[in-house]
Amino acid sequence: MRECIHVRRLAAGILFLPLLLGVRAGPGDGISLASWVFSPYLELNATYDSNVYKDYEDEIDDLFFEPELGLRFSSSSDTNRTSVRGNLYVSDRRYEQEKNRDFMAYGDHISLRHGDGRRALVELIQSYRHLDDNDRHAADIETTPLAAEMVQDSNTLDLERDVHQLGAAVSRRMTDKLNLSLAYRYAGVEYENETHYRLDPKDLGVPPGLDLDGHILELAGALGLTDKTDAFLTLRYGWQYQEDTPGHATLTTARVGLDSQGTDKVAYSAGIGLERYQRPQEDVEDADVYLSFSATADWFITEKLTFRCGGYNGTQFSSFYSGNGMEYISGWAGLGYRWKPSVTFSVRGIYRQDDYLDPVTHQGVTRDRVDDRVEGHARVDYLAPGGFLRLYLEGTYDEVDSNFDFADYVDQRVMLGAIIRY
Repeated sequence: MRECIHVRRLAAGILFLPLLLGVRAGPGDGISLASWVFSPYLELNATYDSNVYKDYEDEIDDLFFEPELGLRFSSSSDTNRTSVRGNLYVSDRRYEQEKNRDFMAYGDHISLRHGDGRRALVELIQSYRHLDDNDRHAADIETTPLAAEMVQDSNTLDLERDVHQLGAAVSRRMTDKLNLSLAYRYAGVEYENETHYRLDPKDLGVPPGLDLDGHILELAGALGLTDKTDAFLTLRYGWQYQEDTPGHATLTTARVGLDSQGTDKVAYSAGIGLERYQRPQEDVEDADVYLSFSATADWFITEKLTFRCGGYNGTQFSSFYSGNGMEYISGWAGLGYRWKPSVTFSVRGIYRQDDYLDPVTHQGVTRDRVDDRVEGHARVDYLAPGGFLRLYLEGTYDEVDSNFDFADYVDQRVMLGAIIRY
């Protein structure tokens, strides 16, 4: 009941706050007040889901509707060099047949920047999401490098959970060629563990989720080699907590790399180094040392065609197995094409492998567990004249292939939607 009241208040604020404050307004342009712009939106969509319960044997398909009400806001000031951006949203998913999978999701994100970067820059981010499905709003905050690197086990995507992210960074240009920065990142996942009745009539063998918390302190330095290329050194120290596991795991990372705007059409960032990961039950000499890397590249092939790719790896606690962790590696690639100013096409593929550090026991069978996950996305968008209406058609493919059958599934979705923005 308290949650419903909270959601209703959030929805009321989304609807009425910008209207009460509005001075200048126009469809597609938002509502302006001094340096602030408020843009309420309504998203209406219908989705065909081929595997509602992500079952590897007996797939049940269904159709669901998930309207979303949201408010995007931004502010900037040339006098104090401060900018703020954020979003509030609430959505309500309703299935036609599988009513126990209905769910209301909500959340927010906000980012703040102060400074122009020529001498000093301060950045803050915050995000909270309450969900039980794919994290559609993760991209709202994870486009910033301040977002913490905390991944979730493949089979947690149907579990009701709260995702928290915080980040703060201070950077200063010491000389024309040297820039130093200090950052803190936090990511946490809390599982309600009241989800399993919502997965009926399926007994999928998915364990209860274990809450995770991760903190990272990072010191970085960038030295200008040319007017387009910087060499950087990144030092990180982090600690992770897992529910019901005494103590905490620690990670220590050192990377070197390059940031480059190689040409007008190509930009890349790549770093490589070593990471040491020690769980609380391990002695210092038993801690594992891994190769650590992170890389991204943008290729602006033409004015209309863009290619982006990247990859990274890491180690962290598992959300399922007490004391156990997993080493993960992920890579992605995407292509965007702007056919006309009002029509865009995009495709994206993601691969991730999770290799659990200790053997896993399920239904009396104990062995090493390795999960491979492949995702595919294809989407076309049409923006109506005036910018107040966006129509889209999207298809997704999601497959997990594990050496434990209960974790396997293939899920395909087709979504048709419209976003109305003031």
